Amino acid sequence: MFQRIGRFYSANRLAWHLIIAVFAAGLVVTVAMTFYLLKLEYDRSLTQMKNDLQTLGQSTTPQLASNLWLVNTDALHGQLNSILQTKVVEYALLIESDGQQYSAGQPLNSSHNVVTESFPVVYLHPLTNKQVVLGELQLSTTLSEVESRLYAQFLRLLLLQGLGMAAAAIFFLVLYHRLIARHLSQIGEYTRHFNYQQLSEPLRLQRNGGKNDEMQSLVDAINEMRRNIRRGHEEREEAQRALYVEKELAEVTLISITDAIITTDSDFNIKLINPAAETLTGWRSFDARGRKVAELLCLGGNLIPDELEQLLIKARDTLKPTDGQKAVLLNRDGAKLNVEYAVAPISDQDGHVVGLVLVLHDVTESQALTEKLAYQAQHDYLTGLTNRRGFEAALNLAHQQVVAGEATQVLMLLDLDQFKLVNDTCGHLAGDELLRNVTSLLQGLMLPGRSVLGRLGGDEFGVLLSDATDAEAQVLAERILHALVQFRFVWQGRPHGVTVSIGLVRVNQNCVSPQEAMSQADVACFAAKDAGRNQLSWYSSADQDLQDRHNELQLLATLKEAIEQNRFQLYCQAIMPLNTAGADVHHLEILLRLTDGQGRVIAPGAFIPAAERYDMMAQVDRWVVENSIKYLAGCQQQGKTLPHIAINLSGKSLNKQTLAFILQQLDETQVPAYTICFEITETAAISNLKESSLFIETLRTRGCKFALDDFGSGFSSFNYLKSLPVDFLKIDGSLVTDIAVDKVSRQMVIAVNDIAHSLGCHTIAEFVEDEEILSELATIGVDYAQGYYFGKPQPLI
Repeated sequence: MFQRIGRFYSANRLAWHLIIAVFAAGLVVTVAMTFYLLKLEYDRSLTQMKNDLQTLGQSTTPQLASNLWLVNTDALHGQLNSILQTKVVEYALLIESDGQQYSAGQPLNSSHNVVTESFPVVYLHPLTNKQVVLGELQLSTTLSEVESRLYAQFLRLLLLQGLGMAAAAIFFLVLYHRLIARHLSQIGEYTRHFNYQQLSEPLRLQRNGGKNDEMQSLVDAINEMRRNIRRGHEEREEAQRALYVEKELAEVTLISITDAIITTDSDFNIKLINPAAETLTGWRSFDARGRKVAELLCLGGNLIPDELEQLLIKARDTLKPTDGQKAVLLNRDGAKLNVEYAVAPISDQDGHVVGLVLVLHDVTESQALTEKLAYQAQHDYLTGLTNRRGFEAALNLAHQQVVAGEATQVLMLLDLDQFKLVNDTCGHLAGDELLRNVTSLLQGLMLPGRSVLGRLGGDEFGVLLSDATDAEAQVLAERILHALVQFRFVWQGRPHGVTVSIGLVRVNQNCVSPQEAMSQADVACFAAKDAGRNQLSWYSSADQDLQDRHNELQLLATLKEAIEQNRFQLYCQAIMPLNTAGADVHHLEILLRLTDGQGRVIAPGAFIPAAERYDMMAQVDRWVVENSIKYLAGCQQQGKTLPHIAINLSGKSLNKQTLAFILQQLDETQVPAYTICFEITETAAISNLKESSLFIETLRTRGCKFALDDFGSGFSSFNYLKSLPVDFLKIDGSLVTDIAVDKVSRQMVIAVNDIAHSLGCHTIAEFVEDEEILSELATIGVDYAQGYYFGKPQPLI
């Protein structure tokens, strides 16, 4: 039994402690309340006793006063004894004024609780009607009976309270066990066996119904904690899986990275090196682990252990990675390597450095390749000479020295005269071999230590002479001319002669820039070619021909920039009909202007000759054709009436390439071909009659029209009109200008007009500047007129 009580006590220890505490507190309260009640009862009984004594004393003193006045002692004793019969008084004492005493009952011990009330005995004298004090009555009683009664009541209340509290404690214990203890035991058992395998099982109490009380709130809190723990566990497992994947990925990445990776602890002891680092350093991972980084990387070369350690300390202490460093290393196998390396700290979540990582990139091969590319960028692959880029760099340096007054320089440009013939007849292999032979010949003629020989491109070479006089440069140029005259190039048994044209220029302080010097030497070289080739020519600013050629070359550069930067501008001039047949059609001749870098407009007469001379007219014509057709396409998209435009073409453009380009533009824009007329000069047309005829016929088949420009300047061209299927003849302006005052010019215009009409062509008269000329042309029957009389050229857009 005691064991069961012990087990019950152990299982419900909290309940027992609570019961004891409640019982003790109840006992204290009960005793206090009991004493309080007893005190109230005691005070009430004492007050009642005093009231009874007062009532008894006041009722008996008149009779006692009468008996005492009459000195009736027997009556006095009888009356005192009758007072004792009331059970209120236990001792009565009557004391007269002279000290005589009468008593009844036993005197009370003062040790007991005694209550005594005193009453004066007063007699009302019937004659005098005055009160006479005869003595004093004392009535006494004890509290023994009251105390006994209160003690018995105290014991009874204490017993009843004790039994009630014991019953309440038992009831409370049962109720506590039923409502709380057993559920707490279940909660304790649940939490005692709580683990990650039971996260999916919620806590459920074994009680009826769903009660929304404190116990259920505790259960809900525990279940919420379970869900949070489960969620955290799942997140941790997910994080662990992701961390594992990241770890595997990092390890695979580390292994597959071609750069060498070395990780260390915060004291620079190696923890790990990847396979690339093993290959770079010659150390295996198990041998390197635990060693200092300097033991692997400072076996030789220019990387000093102290410098490496300072770099590592800086990265560790500042928590910042270092920039890329370059070093030469000797690995464990003795191989010399050029590397670039960087150091970065590894810190934990609190910001404390836990290690470092070194990344080393082997740049040995790339550096060698860079040096090789740098050499190739400055040298010609075929001859091994300095190429144009390297030669221009040397010329820039020479110009700086000249400006600083340190040295005198002479620039020489060489252009082989018969190279194209060898290249075309014998092939490129022969041309390459010829260039190599000429290079060997030139290298043997150079001034030792004072010459820079370079191949500038194709068959063009450059020579830069340092600290050389004009006489020395002249002698060297003549030696080159003589040597090449004597040189014979033999290919497949056939000998070929080669000559050279040389242009020379003094690079002095008057030379604005290296590019200016190259341009001047180029002009001198062209002058040598124009002089009959196999010549040398010095550039001189006083030579007007050379200056004109120089200006022409500068304009050529402007022309190239205009094509690249789209700095051409289309102008137009009206062509007016002189009869009503063509009055409803708006005719325009497309003209071209060039805008230079300063925004100045350059007329075609200034740049067209240069474009013709240097074979750029085909590019210019294509620009004009493309943008003119774009203008018509724009008008067509906007719903405007399409004008008929006339586009000038040079003889260089009358070829299959330009023909294909024009057809492509027509196909892409879908512009009506009949709105376009191409103007060609009679000289260009008859210089290559067969190709010109094919060009004209093809475009006329598509619907385009053609005009023969400047016709009439030579009657020899009449013989070719039958072979040139053109739609318009433009009468040369030199004939039209004098038509009103010169009969010969008038007859020539009449002849051209008649011949054109007989061939089915319309005529256009140029340079119509006044009303008189216009009247003569109308009289002759010319179809169209063009000139300042109708307006000067205006921008097309």
